[in-house]
Amino acid sequence: MTLISQNNANGFSGGDYLTEESVLRPYPHLGGKKKGCCRLDGDGFTVITACFTVFTAALTVALIIQIHYGSPQVEPLGAVATDAGECSRVGVEVMRAGGSGVDAAVAAVFCMTVVHPHAIGPGGSGVMLVHDHKTNQTVVLDFMTAVPSAHQPQPNSPSPPLTGGGSIGVPGLMRGLEYAHNKFGRLPWSTLIQPSINIARQGFTVSAQLVDALKKSNITSVDGVTEFDKTFFPKGIMLQEGSYIKREKYAELLEKVAQHGADSIYFIDFSVEEMIALRDVGSEIHVRDFENYQVHELPCIHLSVQNMSVFTAPAPFGGPQLLTALQLLYNSKITQSISPSFLYHAFIEALRRSYADYIKLGYAEESALQNLTQMLLLSTTDEVIDDTVTLANPQIPRLPEQAASPVAVIDTFDQYVATIAGLGSHFGSRIMTRHGILFNNHLANLLPSTSTPHRVHHPFTSYTPVVITDSKKVCGTRTVLASATVGDVVQVVAQLLRHPSLMDAIERPRITVKPGIESVFVEDMGKGKRLPGAVRLNLTAMNHNLQMLQLPYISVNGVTKTRDSLMSWSDSRGGGLAHRLQPALQPHNASTHTL
Repeated sequence: MTLISQNNANGFSGGDYLTEESVLRPYPHLGGKKKGCCRLDGDGFTVITACFTVFTAALTVALIIQIHYGSPQVEPLGAVATDAGECSRVGVEVMRAGGSGVDAAVAAVFCMTVVHPHAIGPGGSGVMLVHDHKTNQTVVLDFMTAVPSAHQPQPNSPSPPLTGGGSIGVPGLMRGLEYAHNKFGRLPWSTLIQPSINIARQGFTVSAQLVDALKKSNITSVDGVTEFDKTFFPKGIMLQEGSYIKREKYAELLEKVAQHGADSIYFIDFSVEEMIALRDVGSEIHVRDFENYQVHELPCIHLSVQNMSVFTAPAPFGGPQLLTALQLLYNSKITQSISPSFLYHAFIEALRRSYADYIKLGYAEESALQNLTQMLLLSTTDEVIDDTVTLANPQIPRLPEQAASPVAVIDTFDQYVATIAGLGSHFGSRIMTRHGILFNNHLANLLPSTSTPHRVHHPFTSYTPVVITDSKKVCGTRTVLASATVGDVVQVVAQLLRHPSLMDAIERPRITVKPGIESVFVEDMGKGKRLPGAVRLNLTAMNHNLQMLQLPYISVNGVTKTRDSLMSWSDSRGGGLAHRLQPALQPHNASTHTL
C-alpha cells in the first residue's frame, strides 16, 4: 500500500496524476517518433489524399452500419443513490435538465430534508467531496456544525448533553449547499429546491426508517404542544409506516430559501426571539454565530491500495480512520483467500485500533491536524492484524451514534460527488422551530475537555465521503460512496478490494464496533442476509462478545462507473432506491432506471 501526500494549498489533490493516454487528459502526450495513422512519408499532397481516402471509407462504413442496425445504444448519463427513491429521482431529473453532479446532490439533499426529517434538515450540517475526474482535482467542502463563540469548556468538564439546548451547534447545511452550488452549479438555485417544495406540500409516505428512529428514541410521553410532538406524534399518536403526511409550513420556508437564498432561514426561523428562547433551554448560540459562520474548503487525503486511489475527507470527518483501517486490513492480506471468520475479526480489530489513534486528532490544534494525520497514517504502515483480540478501552472517548443522509452522484461530465448531511443523532437536539426545523445535537460530539482545554471550532464526526478511482487506467472502475459512519464504509471498501461488485459489497452483512464497549453488534436483516452462523460461532470462540444491533441500520449508498457503464445502488438498510439517467429517446423508462 502506497501512501499519497495530502493536497496542495490550492485545495486540489496532490496525488499522482493518471498516466494512461485518454481523451480525459487535457494534453495527451504524442512522442516525436510515434507515427499516427495519417503520418506517411512523401509530399503533402500524398498525405492529404491518403488521409481523405481513409476518412471517406471509414465514414461510408459507419453510415452503412447505422442504416442497417440503427443508432447505437447510448449509455446512461448519470446516477444518484440516496435513502429515498423519490430523492434519487429528483437528483436524476436535475441532471436531465442539464445540472451538474453537485446540482443533483444539492437537490437530493433538499428532498431528504423533507422525507427524512429525523436524519437531516436545515438545522444540521455536513460535508461534500467533489472529484473532477477529467482533471483529477478533488476538493472537500466542510459545512460542519460550528461551536458557538460563547462555548468555553472548563478543565476536565464532560461533553455537552446528548439532547436539549446545550447540544446545539451552529448549523451549516444551508450555507454549505449554497456554497457548493455557487462553485459547481449549472442550474438556478430555485430549480434545485422546487421539487422538494412540491413534495412537502403535496405529501409523502412515512418510511420504515423514520418509524424505526422514533421507536429507538424511546419517547414515552408527548404533550402535543411542541412542534416536535405535532410533527411526529399527531394527535398524540406516533407516525406509522406507510401513513401519508404533508409538511406545508416547511414548504413555506423552502419557498423563501428558493427565492432569497440560504441566509433567509436565519431571518425567518433563527430570529433574535428564537435565540433567546434557545438560551432559556441551555443553548449558547447567538445571532452573531450565524452571521460569522463560514464554509471551508479542505484538502482531501488519500492513499493507493492495489490499483485503487481512495480519496476522502480529513478530520474532523472520518477519513483518517478510514485510511488507517484500510491500511491495517491490506497489511493483513484480506484481499487473499482467507476465511470469513478471520475477515470479520480483521474488521473488528481494524476499527478498534484505527479509532484509538484517530480520536487523538480531536485534541489537536487545527494548524497541526495535517501533520498529525500524516503521522497517523504512516504509523500503521507495517502493522498487521493476527488472531489476537484487542480489548476495548473504556477510557477512550466515544462519539454518540451518528445518523445522516448519504448521497452519491456521478454525472454526465465525470464529476463525482459524495455528500453526507445530518443532525448528529436521530432527531438531533429534539428542539424544533415553528417551520419544522430540527436543531442538531453535534455539540455532543465534542470530546471531554482535558486539564488544559483549548478552543475547538468543529465537533468530530464519523461522516465519511469517499471517491475511489483506478490509479492505472483512466477509464477503469470509479466508485462514489457516502455514509454517516466510517465503520460501515471501511467494510464496504474492503469488500470492494476483494470482489469488485458494488451491490455485493454494500449488501453483505456488516458488524458495528462501538469504542469503549467490548460487545460487537451484528445485524438481523432477515434470512439470507445475516452474518453466517458459523462465522458468529467462530467469532464467539475467539472471545468476541456478539449482540444484536437495534434498528434502524446505517446505510452506505454508492455509484460506480467502468468505462461508460454505470451502476448505482442504495443500501437496503436505508430503504432507498438508486436511479440512473437514461437516454431521452428510449421509450421505456426514459427518465430513470431503478436498480
